[in-house]
Amino acid sequence: MFGPRVPGSVLGLSLLVPLMAGCPDSEAKFNEFLDNTKDDRDFMPPPPPDVMPAQADISGDFLLAVSTVIARDLPLQFIATNTLTTDEMGNTFLAACLQPLSLTAGKVNVPREPIGDPLCYEDIPIVDGKFDIDAGVVKVTGMANPVTGGDIEATLRMIATIIDEDFFCGEIEGDLMSPLMSTLKGSTFAAVRLEDPAMLPLDVTKSCSGDTVRDKE
Repeated sequence: MFGPRVPGSVLGLSLLVPLMAGCPDSEAKFNEFLDNTKDDRDFMPPPPPDVMPAQADISGDFLLAVSTVIARDLPLQFIATNTLTTDEMGNTFLAACLQPLSLTAGKVNVPREPIGDPLCYEDIPIVDGKFDIDAGVVKVTGMANPVTGGDIEATLRMIATIIDEDFFCGEIEGDLMSPLMSTLKGSTFAAVRLEDPAMLPLDVTKSCSGDTVRDKE
């Protein structure tokens, strides 16, 4: 349910526009991020007990699932393809493209085929193993909506913690505007590394606690 930074992209969560290491724009964005998100980073949801955020390399492919407060056991799903870069000052940035996956209404595992254009983001600062994607207004094609099968429009923000190189997760903030009006605050997401994007796990992780969901047989 992630909205594009690229105009014209429609969500319907490969990549990526490389970051220019050491360029003034990137440094300015990094400093602005530190100033604007200090409170958020101080009060972001904690990772699982006994696990500290990591400045791990999450480059590669992940199955990313968004579990909304509206239907926690019917997560929207994406192939997230990430690239991390470090500039000359040692600042780390994430670039990511989120490829929506098709889902039949009421299903978790069917059919999960790429649908629509990937949603790409770049120059996302990573600080102390955490990052924040403010996606703005996003549109979700009904073919990627397992809750009702209808098109969705919402504002969206992802607040993420990197647990290790194979797992990152966090909370979702924003508001659903269509097909009904509701807050998304309290929704969660989780991303698990994929060895092969063509081989998706049946158990879909949906939160930092490691809770999973799958279709009942």
